[in-house]
Amino acid sequence: MSSADQSIGLGLPEIPYGSVWLVGAADGDLRHLSPLAVHALSTADAVIHDPGISKAVLDLVRPPQYREAAEPSLATERVIKLAEDGWRIVQLVKGNAMERAVESAIRCAERNILFRIVPNAGDPVGKEAPLGLLLVRKTLFVGDAEPRPTLVLLIASPQSDAAAEVAPRRRPLDFSMSGLAG
Repeated sequence: MSSADQSIGLGLPEIPYGSVWLVGAADGDLRHLSPLAVHALSTADAVIHDPGISKAVLDLVRPPQYREAAEPSLATERVIKLAEDGWRIVQLVKGNAMERAVESAIRCAERNILFRIVPNAGDPVGKEAPLGLLLVRKTLFVGDAEPRPTLVLLIASPQSDAAAEVAPRRRPLDFSMSGLAG
């Protein structure tokens, strides 16, 4: 059974073109990855991952998928570039994804890129998940006024509701290595 057939059978969503899904590798044990995390790793066009991710988890990414290691400080820049080019991206991080979620979510939102945090096994999913709030402290410049700290409150909404407000990107013409030079 192909990965697409399995995702339909399990009711797993497809990664939209031009979006980023953040997946935490947890402790590197495949049993601790959720079916959605495994699905994302096996169907994304590209997986940009932290160095030191276990071989077992990285083996879920098979050609023709693109896989690249990037230091955390550069990984978000890389996933944004590829998402803007229309790729379906998984940003695979060591440990818990929530530690990197704030930075990645803010940077993707600034570029109008759909962003999703994929839960791991044991994490609540869908209607079982509590209402998620993301608090971000950022400096806001308004005219000539003195910059002030500001709290931004983002209230989680179903992925389908959020996706309706963002124009979908098209699949890139080619996923050849020559397109990765940017």
